[in-house]
Amino acid sequence: MNQRTVHAVLCFSLLFCVPSLSHADNHWQFQNNKHYRTLSSAENMSAEQERIEVVEVFAYSCNHCFNFETYLDQFEKSKADYIDFKKMPVVFNDAYKTHARIYYTAESLGNLDVMHRKIFKAMHLDRKSLIDENEIYQLFAEQGISKQQFLSRFRSFTVESKVKRAQRLTSKYKIRSTPTMVINGKYTANGPAVKTFEDMLAVVKELAEREFLSQ
Repeated sequence: MNQRTVHAVLCFSLLFCVPSLSHADNHWQFQNNKHYRTLSSAENMSAEQERIEVVEVFAYSCNHCFNFETYLDQFEKSKADYIDFKKMPVVFNDAYKTHARIYYTAESLGNLDVMHRKIFKAMHLDRKSLIDENEIYQLFAEQGISKQQFLSRFRSFTVESKVKRAQRLTSKYKIRSTPTMVINGKYTANGPAVKTFEDMLAVVKELAEREFLSQ
């Protein structure tokens, strides 16, 4: 079974709609274990006082994550000022670890904004697996990164530390599929009643607001 087939099992499609719910009359609309799940213990990736952290846990090999990017662009433009939006590559096994390493290498080199989309495009439009190190480097070379720069970051202590943290949080957040949105390290917006990307982001916004008002 190849990497794409494995992830096709892990990624489940969000196909069915639920009614669009809004916050009205001071009554929260979404319910635990129906629209979201509460984690047994809370942990942010990096807590900032009086800010609410929202993390997208994604995989480059996940077609749903690729399609979710457009929705996330709109979310970032319209999100409340108190939300800190971040991304974290999921780490299920060694292949995912390699892809996480690509993400954190781009972050370390300061060209993540460009590389993030190029990596998705390479996998889903150009059909590259991005497991071979030379193939990975070619993406960075297109952005003017030298082989020495790439190698100095790809397996650096900083990158490896972030990959290990992502692997630990993948387990702690009980990630079973991607994309998954984690709110303030406490909730995942992937209850059984959440069937579309729009539903997921509506739950995210409400839970973020709850967290902010409870501070």
